[in-house]
Amino acid sequence: MKRILQYSICILTLGIMGTACKKYLEETPKGSITPVSFYKTASDLQMAEAALAIQLNGAFNQVGSAYYGGDDIVSKRSGNKIDMSDFDVFNANSSNSRMTNWWNYFYATVKSANSLLVHYNDATQATQDQRNNAGGYAYFMRATSYFYLTRTWGEVPMPTETTIVDNRPNAKVQDIYTLIVADLQKAETMLPDHWSAPAKQSGVDIFPTKGSAKALLANVYLTMAGWPLKQTDKYALAAAKAKEVIDGKATWGYSLLTNFADIWKIGNRFNTEAVFACYYNNQIPTYSWENGNMMSPNPYAPDYEEGGWEDGMGDISFYNSFPTGPRKDATYQKDYFVKNDPNNVVDWQHTLQKHPYFLKYRDDFSYDWSTHKAGNWWGSATSFLIRYSEVLLTYAEAQAMSSGPDASAYDAVRQVRSRAGLPPLSAGLSQADFRDSVVAERGWEFAGEFGVRWFDLVRTETVQKANANRDASEASLINQPSDANHTYYWAPVPVIK
Repeated sequence: MKRILQYSICILTLGIMGTACKKYLEETPKGSITPVSFYKTASDLQMAEAALAIQLNGAFNQVGSAYYGGDDIVSKRSGNKIDMSDFDVFNANSSNSRMTNWWNYFYATVKSANSLLVHYNDATQATQDQRNNAGGYAYFMRATSYFYLTRTWGEVPMPTETTIVDNRPNAKVQDIYTLIVADLQKAETMLPDHWSAPAKQSGVDIFPTKGSAKALLANVYLTMAGWPLKQTDKYALAAAKAKEVIDGKATWGYSLLTNFADIWKIGNRFNTEAVFACYYNNQIPTYSWENGNMMSPNPYAPDYEEGGWEDGMGDISFYNSFPTGPRKDATYQKDYFVKNDPNNVVDWQHTLQKHPYFLKYRDDFSYDWSTHKAGNWWGSATSFLIRYSEVLLTYAEAQAMSSGPDASAYDAVRQVRSRAGLPPLSAGLSQADFRDSVVAERGWEFAGEFGVRWFDLVRTETVQKANANRDASEASLINQPSDANHTYYWAPVPVIK
């Protein structure tokens, strides 16, 4: 891991991939910079792959904002949390500073991916497999970036070449998904089943594999079946692709961890539930912003009681609907130490903000569980983008919507619910009721995780419905989303200066 991150620092520092990091990330999405004397050896390819990893890391090493419109997460409406709260109350505008992080880093990733796709075959001193793996990696990373971009903003610029085009027009959503699918279809044939060190740590591939590409493609098909494309024929494709991952889980080493809480332990940050994730190491001697993760331990911790930042808190209605059991216990904090004093314990109803706080991402090397005090705001927790549980739930929903809720669909949900301490779903559910049950299950399984709940509400056209259950003590909605007209379904495109 250390070597991977040092490679990416080297790339950014020496300017192989472009200009200085800050300027590079703030450029508008007009194209990519073409390296001149790079991409000759296997080492060059490895460094280019690491640069892609570090850029995507930048998107997921802090709390985003666009997905606060979901009913699982809220932010206090004061101080520097207003930009996040504005999404929560549907009042965001193009000047919202909190959403530009995703935009900048996704387009930085796209630009470098485009350059790698043009040049990976120039690495004549590398083997054909090494060149193919690098090309597949670039296709995967470009597809990932565009998947988040179009789900968040809808029509966006779609550069696929390294030349700079001023005033590039936005691409249609359908065209963006066509590219995403094509990229992932190439990625699943070009990526390896496993990487070697340093792209493999503690037996876990930290770069995407064929299994990762198949899992992401299943998620893409599931999304295409819903709003805005509503191509219901994609349900069958989503089910088939997710089934490939399930059937091949031994090949790629995927499995559900026995205990949900173990996913989030810092000592277990490389684990077999990760189908694709962003990995961090804040112990790298040479500082780079993207090496550390700001998702832990402070963003979801209470301020007055434990010195946290309160970037995100659990929505009260969602919390109350969350089934009790080990998954809920690992998702939300139960006891709060006032002024970090373990002898002065309150529950969430008696915190200053009177909200439950997420426990996910709290554990880190510097965190003291005996006092609930963070020794460092800069962490090394893993940001999981696709977990194996999502593959199971994607299969269950897609199979039910394409062929009906058969035994295999029920079994996929059962595996996730069993770990959560819940019984199987009731037998004989209608197609619609089964789908709604799976979507609810996804909400509980991925509460507070990088917009999973928000994107589910958008694709199922239930944003307004979900927010209608808002607790009276929450900040009032300033504007009202509409499921009929899809208002506030997409974020305003940020102003990039």
